[in-house]
Amino acid sequence: MAERPKEIRKRIKSVSSTKKITKTMELVATSKMKRAQERVQAAGPYTAKLDEIISAIAGGGTSMNLPLLEKREKVSRVLVLLLTANRGLCGGFNANLIRLCKNTVAEQKAQGREVRLEVVGKKGNATLKFQGYQIARSISDVTDKPSFEDARRIVDPIVKLFVNREIDEVLVVYPHWKSMGSQPPTVKKLLPIDPPAGTAGKGGVVSDFIFSPSASDILEDLLPRYVMQTMYTMLAMSTAGEQVARRTAMKNATDNASEMITYLTRTLNRARQAMITQEIAEIVGGAAALQK
Repeated sequence: MAERPKEIRKRIKSVSSTKKITKTMELVATSKMKRAQERVQAAGPYTAKLDEIISAIAGGGTSMNLPLLEKREKVSRVLVLLLTANRGLCGGFNANLIRLCKNTVAEQKAQGREVRLEVVGKKGNATLKFQGYQIARSISDVTDKPSFEDARRIVDPIVKLFVNREIDEVLVVYPHWKSMGSQPPTVKKLLPIDPPAGTAGKGGVVSDFIFSPSASDILEDLLPRYVMQTMYTMLAMSTAGEQVARRTAMKNATDNASEMITYLTRTLNRARQAMITQEIAEIVGGAAALQK
């Protein structure tokens, strides 16, 4: 049975209201996305300079016998840290990260390793708990503007577990920011630290340097900063990726609402025309009956 014009008008009004909401959310996400992108870009130079310094010291033949650089002969306990959003309405952003996290946990367990799972973000925590995963620690109060303090309280307990040899390796699942159109879910080893590969030290250049304090002392101070900076960069990338995904999802929803309004408007016009035609036919039929 065809819908009546009154019902179609109600649907158009409902879809129009939804379109206003999705358009507003798209604009808000666009604004937050720009600020989040600026944070990612601002973290770049500092991270690059840390990479350069650590690479230079490592390339100079310095002793690398430091706790955060220690690679365990047998990796039996792994910590997997998942970074997700606190909110939804961002397409497959959270689902893709959670799927990669589950695959990573399964791969580690298949190698006979004990896995400790920690989650940042309400969506990841709720989903994994619902699916029966044991979560050792969850953090859900990181805002859209992550800070170094957020990175510190996430990473400090992890570093302590690693230094105390309670875990042998730390893997982080997060959206890696490549560009505005690409933030693929990625697994990155946070600990032990692999000294960044660089050109410094080739040809014996860095080995001529005299360090004061010693190179080991410099590394011992820099490595915790490097870990915290890496975590902050991951948080910034996660926030930026979330806003890009939400903007895309809300733009698609707005476009779909516009198409639906167009379709419903045409349906309304056809329904009204059909009613008018039926009324004219009834009037003509009535007039013909009276003439008889």
